[in-house]
This record gives sequence, structure tokens and C-alpha cells, in this order.
Amino acid sequence: MTQRDTRGGSYAAELQPWEVYWERRRTLLERTDGGTIVLWGAGDERSYGDVGSFRQGSSFFYLTGVELPNAILALRPGAGGDLLFLPPRNENVERWTGPKWGPGAEAAAAFGFDEVLSSAPSEIVLDARRRPVPGFEGRLAGWLAEPDSVLWSDLPAASGGAPLPPTHRFVAALRDRLPSLGARDVSGIVSSLRVVKDTGEVALMRKAIAATIDGQRAAARAIAPGVPEGVVDGAAYAAFRRAGAEGVAFPSIVGSGFNATTLHYDQNMGTCGSDELVVVDIGARYGYYCGDLTRTYPAGGRFSTRQRQIYDLVLEAHDRAAAAMRPGVTIFELRTIAYTVFEDSPLRDGRGARLGQYFIHGLGHHLGLDAHDPGGADESPLQPGMVITNEPGIYLPDEGLGVRIENDFLITEDGAENLSAALPTEAAAIEALMQAR
Repeated sequence: MTQRDTRGGSYAAELQPWEVYWERRRTLLERTDGGTIVLWGAGDERSYGDVGSFRQGSSFFYLTGVELPNAILALRPGAGGDLLFLPPRNENVERWTGPKWGPGAEAAAAFGFDEVLSSAPSEIVLDARRRPVPGFEGRLAGWLAEPDSVLWSDLPAASGGAPLPPTHRFVAALRDRLPSLGARDVSGIVSSLRVVKDTGEVALMRKAIAATIDGQRAAARAIAPGVPEGVVDGAAYAAFRRAGAEGVAFPSIVGSGFNATTLHYDQNMGTCGSDELVVVDIGARYGYYCGDLTRTYPAGGRFSTRQRQIYDLVLEAHDRAAAAMRPGVTIFELRTIAYTVFEDSPLRDGRGARLGQYFIHGLGHHLGLDAHDPGGADESPLQPGMVITNEPGIYLPDEGLGVRIENDFLITEDGAENLSAALPTEAAAIEALMQAR
């Protein structure tokens, strides 16, 4: 059996070619007007015997494809090119965490960078003399000491009263040494690049969604009266891994009865009741990209009359919103369509009130490297290449009844494609899916 090369991290089930990430960096440079761009990857301070998993920051991964911890990206157009900084290798730690790429030409060729340098300072012996070699911070200070230097980094506005994020503190320390330093936020530009998915991203998302469909089918087979929610959660996760996914896109939600009326219920410690509905909101992660699908199942295998009425109403809202999806429409407008279905329905709550008030969240969100991917406000017009969720729901705590139906849609030139169409939504099909158990 061929052993997978884990030096690059190898958490992702699949990566795009390094040329894709190189092209994204070119686009980023076109959107900035000179200066040095620096982005920090996710940190990982695991040492001997520490157990845990690592996941690279989404925007850093989008621009580099690098899964290694404590990596730093520096873009110096015309003055060094694309640079990646990595910690020096520590073979003792690698006995615990596995071998990793370190600085050097071999890593540069593997990742598509001009150079991969050490983030830590060191020294060399030259002409029988020890000479210092600057690490990342020393090199950065030298670059920014040049006249009219500008640093682009991840510097979104910090909320008042909250501690400053690490990047803000680092830049503040730089300004103490370089008072004339100009610093600009690049996070909004990177987020805008991530909104529209390229063909490679869509291909990975199809695989993430296919794995999520497998998870939903496994959940449907596991659900029965008396079955713990955690067992259903476990069945879905096992299906993700069988499909080749690296794990979950977000903590799985398996809520039965009253728990189904809590939007982000994630304890999964209850038990499926015979006359209850079970909301299963799960997503597999494949190649760092996310699926996100919700189905609602009757624990006993058949919807009651009331459950079927609410379910069919939510499905009508879902389908009407789906039919209206196209470029130029906003998510807010789509939500209004779904809300109108609920508000105009003759169905009522236990006090005789309309049901619109029980649709207590937005219609959906952008999907990509994160389950809630960048995408602007709900009032922003949709564009071809965006992937969004469509997930209307009705939650009636007094009845212990919650229904949500969610699919993932790719906006196309003239409409939208349901990427999760292989998983049924009709109530009769949901009941048939459960009979397969």
C-alpha cells in the first residue's frame, strides 16, 4: 500500500494544484496598490505528548494551500516575490506529531513559492565567522523601514472593549519602532475573492455535499424511538469518514422533540421519542470545503397529521425560494418569499396566531471553506459561482415541534443548481428513506 506523504499536514482529503493558489495570490496583488502583504496562518503549539488536531485558517489556506501550523505568508511584488515562512523542523516533536516540511528549496517547489524561509532567526558560519540570519520578524522590520512602506494584513476593526487580536498587537508593536508605518486591512479584499467559487472549489464542494448526503442517509437509518441522539450523530460521522471526508464542517445538530426547536442545539444527549420529530443538521468537510444539509425525520417512521402539515409548509417555503434563485436576487428577498408562505398559511399555532413569527432566522448563508462563508450582507445581489444554503424552518416550542429543510445551491448564469438534489425532501420520500433501516 502506498503511504501518503504527510509532510504537508495532509488533513485535507484533497487539494487543488499549487498553481491555483499562486493565481489567487496574483489576483490579491492586483487588488492592492503596492506594499508588503503579510498573513499569519493558524498557530499550533503542541509539544511532546500533546493530543489534538490542526486546521489551517480559511483565508490563509485559500491563498496558499498550506496546512502546516505557524506558517506565515509574505508577498513582496518585485522585491522577493512569494515567500512562505515556516518554523524550523524539530525532529523530537515530529516523533509525536509526524514529519513536516521545513524551510528550504524542496518545500518551495512543493508549495509553489519563490522561497520557503525560516521564521526563526539563526546563524551561519561564513569565512570562519558566525553571522546572524534574520527570521521573519527581522526581515519584516527591514522591509518596513524602507521609505513609504505599507503593510497589508488581517486588521479588521476590533470591537470596543474587547482585547486586541494578536495581529493588531503585533502591528502596534511595529509602529512603536516605525512610527511612520502605514498599515491597511486586507481581510475584506480576501473575503471578496472567496465569495465566487472557481470550478475546482465547486468540484470539492460537490464531494463534501455527497459525503453529507451519505451522512443524512445513515442518520435516517439510525433514527428510531429510544435511540440516543448521540447514536444518530455517530452514524452520520461514520458515513462522512467512509465517504473520504476529513471530518465535520461544524458540530453536528441532532435534536429530537423540544430540542429540535433550538436552532444550534449541539449537545446531542437526548433520546428520540416515538412521537417526535428529529432535526438533523450536519455537514461534512472535504478538501477543507463544507457541506451543510438539514432534514427533519419522524422518529417513529411516519409523520402525524400536524407534523406533516408543518413539514409540507416548510417545504413549500423552501421550494418557492429555490425557484426564485438567480443572479441579481438577494438572500433577503428570498427570505421574504419564504416568510410570506408562512404568514399567509391558514395553519396557526396553539393560540391561533400566524406562523411567520416562528421563522426566526435568515433563509440561508454563503457556503465554502467555512460553513458560514464570507458573502456580504443579505441585501447583496447574488452572482454566478456563489454557493448558498436555503434553509427555512418553523419552530414551535410549546408543541415540542421543529422543522427545518436545508439544501445547498450553486448560483448559475440563469438560475441555481441544487447541489444536494440527490437527497429527497418530500415527506413521503423521507418516510420511505427511514423504512430502509
